Amino acid sequence: MSGWRPERVGDGIVARRIGWLSAYQFLNGCLDQVQAQDEGELWLLCDAQTRLSERIALAESTRRRT
Repeated sequence: MSGWRPERVGDGIVARRIGWLSAYQFLNGCLDQVQAQDEGELWLLCDAQTRLSERIALAESTRRRT
C-alpha cells in the first residue's frame, strides 16, 4: 500500500495517507484516511482512494489550463 501508513485500531485497521491532498481533491471526495476490518479490504480502499486522487489531480490540472 504505497503512499499509506496502516495502523491496527481495535478490531480493524486505519490507514492514513502519507502525502498531502489539494483542497480540490478534498472537495471532490478524496480522503486522507480509510478504515477497514481486514488487510484485503484495506488494500482495496487504499487503491481506490489512490486512483481517485490521481484522477482528481488530472481534472484539477486540466481545469487550470482553461
